[in-house]
Amino acid sequence: MTPTAETSTRLNEFIAGGAADTVLLRQLRQIIEASADATPARDPRAPLRLLLAGYNGGGNTGADVRVAEMIRQIRAILGREHVRIGLIATGETLPLELADEIKPELITDYLPDFLERTLRHYDGVIACEGSMFKSNFSSSLAAFMGGSLGIAAASQRLAVGYGAEAGRMEPSMAQFVTELGDGPLILCRNRESQTLLDGLGLRTRLGADTAWTYQALPEAAVQHRLRLLGIDRRPLLVVCPVNPFWWPVKPDLVKAYELEQHGAHKDLHYAAMMFHADSAEIRRNYTAYLDAIANAAKQWQQDNHGSVLIIGMDRVDRRACAELAARFSSAPPVIYSGDVSPGAIVGMLRSADLLLSSRFHAIVTSMQAGVPAVGISMDERIANLLGEGENERRLLRADSPQLAEQILPALRYAQAEREAIGAAVQRFVAEQLRAMGAMGKHFAEEAQRFHPELNTPGAQAGWDAYLPPMHPELHALLERSL
Repeated sequence: MTPTAETSTRLNEFIAGGAADTVLLRQLRQIIEASADATPARDPRAPLRLLLAGYNGGGNTGADVRVAEMIRQIRAILGREHVRIGLIATGETLPLELADEIKPELITDYLPDFLERTLRHYDGVIACEGSMFKSNFSSSLAAFMGGSLGIAAASQRLAVGYGAEAGRMEPSMAQFVTELGDGPLILCRNRESQTLLDGLGLRTRLGADTAWTYQALPEAAVQHRLRLLGIDRRPLLVVCPVNPFWWPVKPDLVKAYELEQHGAHKDLHYAAMMFHADSAEIRRNYTAYLDAIANAAKQWQQDNHGSVLIIGMDRVDRRACAELAARFSSAPPVIYSGDVSPGAIVGMLRSADLLLSSRFHAIVTSMQAGVPAVGISMDERIANLLGEGENERRLLRADSPQLAEQILPALRYAQAEREAIGAAVQRFVAEQLRAMGAMGKHFAEEAQRFHPELNTPGAQAGWDAYLPPMHPELHALLERSL
């Protein structure tokens, strides 16, 4: 791919530089530096304009659920009439939960140009991607999060990372994040992330993920959907597979050119000029991972005379779901994110008797119902969620040479300990709701630091005053946890 007159100067530079992260980071640094004199004027009587920067509209159920609840929480804290929300979207299809008086900001040009052009119209930025500061999936995504916060903070605007997870970063990315300093406030969803970011010199508070308050479709509607899928036998095992090995996605100019000219590499194309990794080793590991899951799930189904349902939590999981289903003599039903609503997917997760998942938010959203989960982790997120005490019991590694021997015993253990695990995870949900309320209070204090005229629940209000309205089932769960 070669630069053209139709592309921006920055994009030309990025392409000429081989689409290197160093070029992207240098450009973002320049915009951050130039933003010091770009503080927008704001009428204190006008609604606060907040831009949510994340990964929405791309068919990721977890991202859509957590951001929907984030919006509800922010509106509960500031008052719906006192805030106007813009949402950076990677696709034009947003679920109904994210279409409620939200202004979509579609990424239609090169990311640094887009951020420079868009952020100037807002009073603050809320970075809302869960995997906020990590290179496991994409250094470009981490740069997007850090750049958004850096531009806002440099121009003396509200800049908050909301429910952030941090993990392994490339050295250049870690340095870029370090340079954010104490400008933004990072509300971390677990202690491990807070410790890592504290070590980089960022200003942090402990918070939580925001998906804990999400309400699924009513039980009757979920059971109707399951019957339509032909699921009429219990117990029900829900499986949420991924391809753990083809990350991170990276820009590849050669593949982008060959895709454009010849339609090549479609199976690896992620977005724009970004492509998944591929090698003989990746394909071997991926095959072994799917074989291990399929063999364990088939044996479990035979032993329990139960049903299996496969759920793709992200559009990029479609291939893994289809290839897993093909390993059964009688393929189980498959549900794909984007084809049904997040409420339906979360409802089916909560209807499971057992969950086997490599998707973080599949486990999170199932916990309200006390579903015992076995996690097959490809990074630290599921480990941080389940706790290292579950290592090799309910917490497995996708790259473990012993994975094929570990899954079935883990499923049997989780099933046998269903009652104890269910009670423990519901207590954990209650803890996370309190942490989410505390996070809301930290956000309110930070917002008032920039805009003292804002009305929030106040210092004397309890943690629950900083949560969005909750379903009676969550209130009952909280009462049981006292």
